[in-house]
Amino acid sequence: MTKDFDYIVIGDGVAARSILYFLTRKHPDSRICQLFDNDAFPPCSINTTSVVSMGLFAEGLSKLGDILFHAHEFIDTFFKQEGIQGVHPATQYYLPPDIKEDPLKFKQFEARYGTNFENFKGLQTVAKDAYLINPQVFLGWLKAQYEDKIISRVQRVTELPKTNAKLILATSAYTSLFYKNKNLPEGKPVKGTFFSWNNFKADKSFVLSRGHYNLVYRKEDELLLFGANSIEGLCQLHSPKEVYEKLTVFEGDLPELKQLGSPQIHTGIRHKGKRRTPFCGEVEEGVYALTGLYKNGWSAGISLAKELVDML
Repeated sequence: MTKDFDYIVIGDGVAARSILYFLTRKHPDSRICQLFDNDAFPPCSINTTSVVSMGLFAEGLSKLGDILFHAHEFIDTFFKQEGIQGVHPATQYYLPPDIKEDPLKFKQFEARYGTNFENFKGLQTVAKDAYLINPQVFLGWLKAQYEDKIISRVQRVTELPKTNAKLILATSAYTSLFYKNKNLPEGKPVKGTFFSWNNFKADKSFVLSRGHYNLVYRKEDELLLFGANSIEGLCQLHSPKEVYEKLTVFEGDLPELKQLGSPQIHTGIRHKGKRRTPFCGEVEEGVYALTGLYKNGWSAGISLAKELVDML
């Protein structure tokens, strides 16, 4: 079977689906197969608070910074295309540390986020643009763009197929379970937990960030999420107990949080690349990979998918 394909894409998260999205556009006449096993290897993309925080990167400071700077430029255009689903613009409000308690951290905050403070729910914050993503809806939209253009989607994967097709691995933390190569940084899996509630109401979507933690409200599906802050808003807390403890950070700012009740608890795995930097490129002849996206799947996962397809 596999000898009849031009490309085989392995994986089913945002990286794999973005690759298939761009691949079917660049090579519409190619025979393309997707392999995945979501029961055994669930995509990291599903278990995330899915925030893309804009306006935080400059070019020329580091390799990772350059990747993210260009990724954010790319997705800012990509997310605005007509008909896209599951992606919504929002405002992210950053709460500063107490200047009296820690003047150094306050200065660091101003250096990173600026000094243009504005009011949000009675709080002094710095506001920046963000995108909130509903993973299931956006991934479903990506799939709908290419589903009728690929030959087959085999749902059980135990080993790499023997084939003359070009293999593209978008298998995140699971890659080392069935493929190892000295040219591909192995990285490591990182677990995380976040909470969600469906009984919180507000008039618009928002992200409220204090220190390392994000409180995210998606108006479109009336879902409140709480996890650790990151470049992409992905969770990095490792146990429900920790999450409960850190939620108190926000209860003084928003007293209504005390009325939320018990949350749904979500746990997932992300793939942390060497120096937090993703790998995108050819590993050996005929084998390509996009891995190690860590907290940047919803930006670099899409932009690097386009770069990888352009290499083929």
